[in-house]
Amino acid sequence: MSQFVDNFWGEKNNGFDVLYHNMKHGQISTKDLADFIRESVTIEDTYSRSMTKLAKTTSNNSQLGTFAPVWDVLKLSTEKLASSHLDLVRKLQELIKEVQKYGDEQTKAHKKTKEEVSSTLDAVQNIQSITQTLQKSKENHSAKCFEYEKLKKEGATQKEIEKAIVKSKKATETYKLYVEKYAVARTDFEQKL
Repeated sequence: MSQFVDNFWGEKNNGFDVLYHNMKHGQISTKDLADFIRESVTIEDTYSRSMTKLAKTTSNNSQLGTFAPVWDVLKLSTEKLASSHLDLVRKLQELIKEVQKYGDEQTKAHKKTKEEVSSTLDAVQNIQSITQTLQKSKENHSAKCFEYEKLKKEGATQKEIEKAIVKSKKATETYKLYVEKYAVARTDFEQKL
């Protein structure tokens, strides 16, 4: 049976980074939303003022004649439209305050979480780094051993074989060192989770 813990962290233990970056990106998204609403408020406010100004200009027109009722309806509808947009501006301003409050809470939660999981983050980054170094060391070890075997089969000079032996031993020691470091990092990683 497959378990969450076996699948979440992934091959390179990227699960933690995904969560951490999503949380950080949430703050950016909240700021972008607030900026969008602010821009909408500016546009709606300008439109409301323009409509109010337009409604006032209708009163300058002649109230006599057959168009008098039309002017009255136009003035009234323009004033209502301006009022509606002004109400929208107020509601959007309230929404901005709520979004900013949410953003502040999100920032506090992010800081708190960052402090709480900093040791886990360090363990994840450490195991990722050591895993990469271990893989490079393994490849180097294999290459040096292959080179030594190749020189032995080809009947190279004793000096070349001795150099290859020294390189092979050094690569083996380095590989062993990283295997031990990986074991310690893996234990630390598992404890932090």
